Amino acid sequence: MAEEASMASITSSMDIDEAQHVSAQKTVPETIFAKSEELSVSFYANLPTEVKQILKGADFYGESYSGGIDTETGYALVASQRACFVWQYAQSPKGSPTCYIFSSPGEGSNSCPFHALVPFGATREPGLVLLAPHGELRFWESISNGLAGGDHFSTSQLSLEVDEYITNLTRVDPQTYVASTSIGHLFRFTLSSTGGKYHLAARAFSQPSSSSLSLTRLLPSRWTLASAGLQPKAGNISSIAIEPVDTVGIAVDSRQLWALVDSRLQKWNIHIAEGWEEPTLDEDLLPSLHKALREQLGAWTTDDERLDLELVDLQVKSARNLLLLISFSAVEDENSMMADHGPFGAQGPRRRYALVHMSQPNTTDTIKVEGVRRVPYQSTTSSGAPIHPRIHLLSGAELIAVHFGDVVALCSRYSVWEDRLTLKYPYKDQMLGLGVMEFTDSDQSSLLVLSAGTIMKASLSLSQIADFDPESGRAHLIKSILTQAILYGSIPENPLHFSFPPDVDEDGLMNGAEQLSKAVIESDPEIIRPDHDLTSQLTSRKERLSWLIHFINDNGVLTKLSQSSRQRLATDAEKLYACHQLWTALNDHLDHGATHSILTEAVYDYMHSVGNTAHEDVVRAFFKYRVGDVGKLFPFVMESVNRLSKDVGRSLAASLPESISCILTILSSALDYRAYNLGVYGVTLPMIKPWTSRPGIIDTVLGMFDVATKFLDGPSDAENSGAKTEPRKQLPALASVLFTCINERLEWLRSIVAAGEAGTEVDRKELSDRFAQLRPEIFETLRIHGHLEHAFSLAEACKDFRSLASLCHKDKVWPPQENPHMSRIENYIQKFRDEFTAELYQWYIEHGELRGLFTLEDSQKSYMDVFFAAQARSSISWIYDLGQERYGAASAALVAESKTTDSLAVKHFALSVGKLAHLAQIQDGVALDETSFDAFHDGLDFVSVQQNLLEEMRTVLSTLRGKQSIENQVDAIVKAKASTIRDRRALLGVFKALIRLMLQNHALSVEDAVDVLTLKDNSETIEDYATALQLLSRVQDLPDARKASSFRRVWCRIYSHDNWDQIRQTANVTDSQLMMRLRGTALYNTLSIILRAPHHSPGYDLDPSEALVTPDVAELASRWPGMPQEQVEALERDYRAESNLVASMKLEDVYHRVRELAKQDLSDGQEVHTP
Repeated sequence: MAEEASMASITSSMDIDEAQHVSAQKTVPETIFAKSEELSVSFYANLPTEVKQILKGADFYGESYSGGIDTETGYALVASQRACFVWQYAQSPKGSPTCYIFSSPGEGSNSCPFHALVPFGATREPGLVLLAPHGELRFWESISNGLAGGDHFSTSQLSLEVDEYITNLTRVDPQTYVASTSIGHLFRFTLSSTGGKYHLAARAFSQPSSSSLSLTRLLPSRWTLASAGLQPKAGNISSIAIEPVDTVGIAVDSRQLWALVDSRLQKWNIHIAEGWEEPTLDEDLLPSLHKALREQLGAWTTDDERLDLELVDLQVKSARNLLLLISFSAVEDENSMMADHGPFGAQGPRRRYALVHMSQPNTTDTIKVEGVRRVPYQSTTSSGAPIHPRIHLLSGAELIAVHFGDVVALCSRYSVWEDRLTLKYPYKDQMLGLGVMEFTDSDQSSLLVLSAGTIMKASLSLSQIADFDPESGRAHLIKSILTQAILYGSIPENPLHFSFPPDVDEDGLMNGAEQLSKAVIESDPEIIRPDHDLTSQLTSRKERLSWLIHFINDNGVLTKLSQSSRQRLATDAEKLYACHQLWTALNDHLDHGATHSILTEAVYDYMHSVGNTAHEDVVRAFFKYRVGDVGKLFPFVMESVNRLSKDVGRSLAASLPESISCILTILSSALDYRAYNLGVYGVTLPMIKPWTSRPGIIDTVLGMFDVATKFLDGPSDAENSGAKTEPRKQLPALASVLFTCINERLEWLRSIVAAGEAGTEVDRKELSDRFAQLRPEIFETLRIHGHLEHAFSLAEACKDFRSLASLCHKDKVWPPQENPHMSRIENYIQKFRDEFTAELYQWYIEHGELRGLFTLEDSQKSYMDVFFAAQARSSISWIYDLGQERYGAASAALVAESKTTDSLAVKHFALSVGKLAHLAQIQDGVALDETSFDAFHDGLDFVSVQQNLLEEMRTVLSTLRGKQSIENQVDAIVKAKASTIRDRRALLGVFKALIRLMLQNHALSVEDAVDVLTLKDNSETIEDYATALQLLSRVQDLPDARKASSFRRVWCRIYSHDNWDQIRQTANVTDSQLMMRLRGTALYNTLSIILRAPHHSPGYDLDPSEALVTPDVAELASRWPGMPQEQVEALERDYRAESNLVASMKLEDVYHRVRELAKQDLSDGQEVHTP
């Protein structure tokens, strides 16, 4: 009956307390500290003034404090090494409750006492038990004694061994308490009443005596049989727990106690009524825990010793169902510990924690591990003052709270949901105790949290936790943490700090952060409070995003964000910043009396295009909900400007400055914000597809620059002359933004990331070429409108040295001392060296200012050397070489120039001066290079041949009257000099083309000269055939196949020069007359010349049969690049006709006779007969 009365009292007490809680919640407005769909934390009650004073400024590292909230009695307490404070926590939520103060046993101890409140029901105040670590026990029958100093208490001393100390104190029921020690002893405290006065008797756990008359001694029971001969091993008892009273199969007068003893689990049967205890289980858990930890959590090492597994705390969920808290080493070594977490490696985790679900299927079975899950907590070097972590069960063990000194970790038994309550200032605050509030038939479960500053209430939604989606839940959880950090983290009185759990999921972190950022820029009402003052609202949103990235950095998880995720967060922030600046500019524009705005017009047009005009104020709606689309305004701004330029009824002059200002405000603000916050967001350039340099943005900025330029270049009148002032001032900034955007896009297109996308290289080439064309035009526009210095700055920034050279010579070029930019040129030479001088010298060359090039100071000679060495510029470098008395280099340059020039006069000059320079080397002691010297001779001979040919052709023109066109001159020469090829149209066309080049003073190639020498009528210049052969024999840079073909064509034309049928008619012809005929042939004259100076070049001397092979079409196409295919084929036919003609003459016998005759005449010393 007494037991039932006691239970009734407890129940009554709980009902009253619950009513007090509800009443307090109804009358006191909530102060929210944290809130998510699953969890809400709010202010619950104040601490007594006395407690606040003792805890304010407390050194939690140097002094020991503990506390608790006893929801059974409705009281809370805080104990220190010197005193214990007890108060009714729901008495006055906003005021200071009455505080009962008691002296702690064992004053001077380094640790605070263990404590337990003694419930007596709702009719009287509870009692208090304090147990010092060294074993001194104090009992106050009523806490009301604390109002009078707390001197009236009973005391006793537990019998402890040397260095033995108390480790736990727990309440079994209102009359029974159990304490444990560091060497495995268990003590039972029993509350009894004598004469209306309560006493607390203490004794060690004991086995039953032989004289006991209890029926349980006489009859064997399952407990006595199971424990026969069991001797529990001694050790440090880290935790003790009591099975619930409603455990099936256990008598009311017996309770089951579980204890963690070092690495072992012990179970005791406490016979409450009979006054004795017996052990029923003693099992080592380490082997099964090591195995489970590796299999289910993937422990980082297989070395049990290095894993350093520790059994921390224990709770009993139900009959033979246990929940164990374990800790283990978090990192492999000190180095990895220092690098694991935290921006500077100083917060590396030391210990990780896990919950182990265990069961004992039957009373005689061993303990079985059912499951392991991580606790979202790890101790670090920055953790709060150490306390012994404890497990608290909520809602029938559906939810689990683990109490650490600076964190309460929350887990669900049936879902993957987890969360944490973390103190903001763990070095001066501590979570001293927890209290579980259970409500019947409710979806809510509540946890009271006692900290050094307040009591908080954590309300948990069981249904939301049960429905937690493991797929999307991670990102949702991260977003929830971030959202709470933004909404509640800045509240001054909020004791909580928001942080991510250990091993935060990277994908969840990125998704959560990006979702929250998107919610801010879209003015999600859950994040952003509605505010008609848009300036204030924009400022609030900027602060939210700033808080977001600083929160990520403060938690040391920025490195878990991918580069693309960081850039998306940075982009949101810079767009919001740009919109804030744009809104400010719009307000200023309207405040100055403007009645129209290009910006509002563009916003209306955009909102209409996306079908989003159902707002009372469309412009404000854009800035509230469409900040992410600010880049899409650009084409609408440009469209408005274009409409103005075409609308005669509206003035472009009035709106152009605002249009330019809109573009500049958006881009400049965004780019400045980005540059300033690169480090904060951890952004690595180049940006990935940056919105500030998309093609549409670049086109708009360029279009705006063009409109401004046309407006400024247009006619000025009295009406718009003043209107040009502002656009003229805006030109430099507009040009700078344009250059920044283009360079940014080029950097992206050059990046490794962009290289993998199709079309990137094409886009890069097109934009680069376009930029190269635009720069000089923009620099010139700036110069014309008075911004030359800015043009120089831009050109310097993008290292456009060609434009710098051009800008330096826009005024007077010669003489140099009158050029106003000469000092700038010298500075650029010193600053940029070869990069600038290369473009400077090239400018002189391209603009015909060689006098400027060769009058430079001697200090620039080294740059001139590099310039001419970097690229072949033989047409000029020889002048510099001669000036430096480098005759060999000058000679080589002139030879090279003679080979590339198409001017006969230049070729002649280059070879002549080059020969002199070559000879000048001899005076410096350089040996004569015969090969090079012969090359000059051959080149000059070739020039002489062309000059003689040209003179021969011009003799024909001397007979013409008046000034004739080139074509008429060519026709006259062809008519007089090409009679033998009139029927061969292709060869005639080639001949005409070559004659045209000669008349234009172009230098011919050797092949061209050979064709002219052998295709023209040579009745009076029969020696030209031999000249052609000699030219071919000396040429070095002609492909062998084409050289051989040229030789064959020359010999074909030599053989076909004469009428051999007539020569071979010997009727009435003497031998001397026949020999005279043979000596008059082109064949004889040619052989006489080449045999006098024989050459070993293949093809130099060919008989008729060797000369018949004709070049194919491919060879002819190589010989005449660019010639139409039909002409090439016609030319091939003409060549074949030449060979066929020679073949038909059957000259084999004649050839040998003429050859013998030429040899004989040479041996006899006769002169060659030339008709």
